[in-house]
This record gives sequence, C-alpha cells and structure tokens, in this order.
Amino acid sequence: MHDDRPATYRARWVFPVDQPPIANGVVTVVSGRIVAVGAKSGDAGDIIDLGNVALLPAFVNAHTHLEFSLFDRPFGQRGESFSTWLKQVVTWRREQPAVQGQEQLALSQGLQECQEVGVVAIGEIATPMFAEVWQQQSAIVAGMRFLELLSLNPERVPALSMLAEQFVVNSNGKFAGGISPHAPYTVHPDLLARTVRLSAEQQVPVAMHVAESREELELLASQTGPLVELLRSLTAWYPQSLTKGLRPLDYLHTLSQAHRAIVAHGNYLQGDEMDFLAKHRERMSIAYCPRTQAYFDHDPYPLAEMLQRGVRVAVGTDSRASNPDLSIWNELQFIRQQWPMLNPAEILAMGTLVGAEALGIAADFGTITSGKVAQLVTLELPSLGAEPNEALFAVTTQPQALRPQ
Repeated sequence: MHDDRPATYRARWVFPVDQPPIANGVVTVVSGRIVAVGAKSGDAGDIIDLGNVALLPAFVNAHTHLEFSLFDRPFGQRGESFSTWLKQVVTWRREQPAVQGQEQLALSQGLQECQEVGVVAIGEIATPMFAEVWQQQSAIVAGMRFLELLSLNPERVPALSMLAEQFVVNSNGKFAGGISPHAPYTVHPDLLARTVRLSAEQQVPVAMHVAESREELELLASQTGPLVELLRSLTAWYPQSLTKGLRPLDYLHTLSQAHRAIVAHGNYLQGDEMDFLAKHRERMSIAYCPRTQAYFDHDPYPLAEMLQRGVRVAVGTDSRASNPDLSIWNELQFIRQQWPMLNPAEILAMGTLVGAEALGIAADFGTITSGKVAQLVTLELPSLGAEPNEALFAVTTQPQALRPQ
C-alpha cells in the first residue's frame, strides 16, 4: 500500500524523456503516482535531495527470453553464425530434461536481475512449458507474456491455435497475455493467420522474430541453407507449408493486421520493409537487441536508416543465451558507442518511452510525467558541469531503483 503523503525528490538533472532534461529538477510522488514535474516544488512539502544524479523513468525491455537466465555466459562463440548457435540451443533444450523447480528458478533469477538493473517492464517470450510457471511473480511491475508457438506441421495448427486462445483468455493480472508465432521458418502460415486474427479480436499484441539472419532469408527465398538442414535433422521441416520466393515483407503485411505487433530483431530488413513499418508505426515496432545482434556474424545493423525512415525502434536484451546480462542501460550505452551521431535523447527514449509504446503500456510507463506510475531510477553523474545528455552517457555505473518514501 502506498503512502498518500507527497514525497518530493530533487536531482541534478531530471530526464522526463518526453521533454528536455530539467536542471535541478523536482518530481513529486503521491500514492505511487507522479503528480508534478518541474524545476520547483510548489507546496509539495520537504524536498529529498538526491544529489548529483540523473533521475530517469525505469527502463522497458521490449524483448527477452527469461528461460535462459541461469546461464553465466552466452551459448557458443562470438562471431559464429546464427544457425550454428541455434543448433546448440535446440540441442540443449532436447538433451537437458526439465528439472523440477529449474524453470521457476530461471524465471525468478531473470526477474530479479531485471529489477536490479532498473527495468520496470518486459516483453517476455515464453514457451508453453515455461509460461506455466508465471505465477505469484512480483519483481517486475508490468509487462507482456507472449506465448511462443512453433510448428510448420499443418496438422498442429488447430491445437496450437486453441492453446493460444486459452492462454489469452485466461491471462490476467499485471502480465497480460500476448502471442508469439516464433519465426517465418517455424510457423505455418495458417497458424500465423489465426494468431493475427486472435490478436485483433482479443486486442492483444503479437511478437515475431523476423529478418533475424541471412539463413532465414535464404530459406524463405529458395528453401535451402543451414536452417533447412537443421529443421530436417529435427524432423520439423515441412517444405509444402511454405512457398518459395517469400520475403520478410510478406510477413510484415500479415502482422500489420494484428492489434499491435513487435518485430523482434529485424537485422536484415530492406528499405521497402522499413518504409512499411514506418507507415504502420502506430501499431508496429521493432525490438532491436544491440549486443545480441553484435554477438553473431551479422551484417552491420541498419539502425540509423530505420530511424531516418521513421521506424519505431524499441530496445530489448534477447536472453543470456546470446547476451552477458539483461541490462537495458548497457544496451543503450552500446548504441551510443556505435552510433555517436545519433541524438542521445532519442537513444534514451528507445529504452524507455518507445519500449512502453511497443508493449502498449505508455499510459503508465516510459516517461516522468504527471499521472504515470512512479517507477524511477537514478544514475550517479560523473561531473557537475557537463551538458546533461553527455553527462548521462558518460555514466559507468548501473542504475539504482528509487524507492519512493
């Protein structure tokens, strides 16, 4: 239960995200909600001076897989191909039978890590087995659980469609239920179409891995390549389920009919596909996972081009199977290092407001705005005199959650 007395905090710089940084900014909180933001406190009572820190909205992780949260290092080796890595993941899943309590432990540890690095909400991709352990979790305030669906087998379409419908209908609480048809090479077109219809009917989002690798593009274009060989070895390849000559754009057209869609990764989107996403940016977003993308032998990520074309780009961590940690702040720092020409305010928004918009929770999260939930983090600034955005991205420590008093 929140205290209904106002608590007012002052920081060297307040970063509301939806407006420029405020020097010596003041934020007032009542009953867990922000009631005032500015340079003066008015009649809000005593001020709690936080010192030489940046005060930010808590971060939003738009795409992650917490089932791998027990790993202390990513699978495989940096610079290997996506298909080589994926084969190791599939082998691990098949050769490591579930140990009672392991899924719950992975989930709890992943959620705890998210909380420790200042993440308030996540877009979690959960396999059916892993989705069952999402009970009585309180470490994260909000988010979306996307039930992952995989099968090119046409005979599996009715059962998986029913599973998705039951999941959406039965989901409640602060983690709403979305749907994640895994990827173009693992989802029958009829299953994708039913998923999108369910999304529109039930007003829930869809998340799908699209244009993640060169191998995916080859499979769609010619039904050849390493992913085909991997699926064949798993007896999961149904060539009759797909038509040769497909592109990611074909899947974007289908996803555009959903209530809301998150395109995970998008590493190999072409110009016309970016333009399509920009045209539908109110309901379609990219979830870019910077350090995961850099872990593989991918081509350079077209982030600057996406932003220039108007694509809505949020940030995710993917998982500890391809990333050393689950820190969105580390992802934003990586982006700043790789694209120093980008507006740092735009980079910060990718890990806060844009992520909240992508998940459909921007009414409560993503900015320091009157009326929103008071989920805030602080970062110790390196100096008093630097320009605020430069000072922010010069920070070398991890964010700390502010606990309203």
